[in-house]
Amino acid sequence: MNIKSTVELPFGKKIYQYKSGQSISSDVEFIVKTICHRFRNDTENFNILDLGCGGGIISIMLAHHFPLWNISGIDIQDHLVEIAKENAILAEVDVSFIKADIRNYVSTAKCDLIISNPPYFTKSSGKISPSKERAVSHHEIMCCMEDMLESVKRNLLLKGKAYLLYPLFRKEDLEKFVKKVDLIITEKIIQKDLNKKKIFIAELIHA
Repeated sequence: MNIKSTVELPFGKKIYQYKSGQSISSDVEFIVKTICHRFRNDTENFNILDLGCGGGIISIMLAHHFPLWNISGIDIQDHLVEIAKENAILAEVDVSFIKADIRNYVSTAKCDLIISNPPYFTKSSGKISPSKERAVSHHEIMCCMEDMLESVKRNLLLKGKAYLLYPLFRKEDLEKFVKKVDLIITEKIIQKDLNKKKIFIAELIHA
């Protein structure tokens, strides 16, 4: 049985996460702050897609800051989609969460903005967690970097932008794979977290 724990959001709301699953980390704060800074003057009805949304934390926080945005999150794990829906109600935001596979998902409308905090590690690197949720969140078990980029290419508006968060040691992989799907990295925003781990957000556009 999955046991829930409570997470306090910075704007006075609470949501849930599963204790046996992937914990919410400073990586979430990094990508949310980056998006808020880049789009702080945009109040338009943008279509936003959160690939691999998990419990919905990134989508929910962005919906709080940008209430006019049309935000959807997809995840392949049923229980995460259900808790994401519950979390949206708790946080009093309007976000659509759908069970879908990144590898073949096609949005009903092309997206102005795509975001993702995807699995960091390849299937062959490191020890895989016995918890399925953590394993899928950490390792490229259900989708790999190439799948993620193909999904971005397929669902992004011609003039849209995508922001993907990876550890710095995956930078060369990303630079190699974007060329295969005709995407361009326009910027890399690097941060060092409290555990001395370097992560970066890559801004992507169509070639």
